[in-house]
Amino acid sequence: MGIAIEDLAVAYGGTRVIDGLALTIEPGSFFTLLGPSGCGKTTLLRTIAGFVPAERGRLRFGGQEVTHLPPHRRDIGMVFQDYALFPDKTVFDNVAYGLRARKQADNLVRARVGAALERVGLGHLGERHPAALSGGQRQRVALARALVIQPRVLLMDEPLSNLDAKLRLQVRETIVELQREAKITTVFVTHDREEALAMSDRIGVMNKGRLEQVGTPATIYREPATGYVADFVGGANLVEVETGRRQAGEVGPVAFDGMSLAARAPAALPAGRAILVARPEDIVMVGGEALDALPATIAHRQYLGGKTSYKVAFAGGRVLAVDLQNGAHDRFEPGARVGLVLDPGKTLVLAS
Repeated sequence: MGIAIEDLAVAYGGTRVIDGLALTIEPGSFFTLLGPSGCGKTTLLRTIAGFVPAERGRLRFGGQEVTHLPPHRRDIGMVFQDYALFPDKTVFDNVAYGLRARKQADNLVRARVGAALERVGLGHLGERHPAALSGGQRQRVALARALVIQPRVLLMDEPLSNLDAKLRLQVRETIVELQREAKITTVFVTHDREEALAMSDRIGVMNKGRLEQVGTPATIYREPATGYVADFVGGANLVEVETGRRQAGEVGPVAFDGMSLAARAPAALPAGRAILVARPEDIVMVGGEALDALPATIAHRQYLGGKTSYKVAFAGGRVLAVDLQNGAHDRFEPGARVGLVLDPGKTLVLAS
């Protein structure tokens, strides 16, 4: 069951939050809305769910128009950030709630709830109340409750944000496994780019109520359409440069801090100002001043376990971040003279 959104506009209190948004989500896929707080991703999710009305546009599930249907008639499962479990009901009764609301037979309720709890690894906890569960267990109860009704669409609003790092990884894996198994079209909202890259078939990066770019995780990461996407999805170095006119895919020189380096233009560019995009892990750093390397000085070093992150300064004042895997290089000290080599295939130049 795919989702099609056409010319969507949503307003809060007279303020347009989303305007003219269009999006197609393939049946059975895991689609993530990624962006910072206030970018409109949760508003879009709640509009898909029917909790927020559309001011304009159309929303379809498969071939069915659902734009003006209330939430209970859209056949969705919803997993909230705060779990939204009934504290006075047992785990079993929480998961059974949607089936009983649909007036399913008791024997069917018992069978499907039991199967759903087993799928999330909580079959032995059916008689407990939410207060007796860990955060990860509560989130899995919420997931079982959403899946047990066998919805056409599963919607998830930052479901992992209240979990610690280890639990987040465990529940993340559970969500992906169950979604793949059930083949339910899923829309997942997060501000965590690692979650988005690890879990998704496709990602939509949002900025101020619009989709900045939609693509596979690899495309979003390696071929960002804008500086905003490059920076949000992985913390790239973004530097203003001067470039000549470029054709899409062309590699050519850019002027950088009084020096010249080569970079690829994913899309056609006019001559003039542009944004150089270089990911910290793609930059090679060598000791001393090497031929064909940009001369610079180590300004700061931060040890991060598996890698060391450096701030490297140029004579003109520009600073680049460089990440080097530990054990695979010399340990560069602050103040040391180094040379940087940027791969022209991985270094991008985008419209400013």
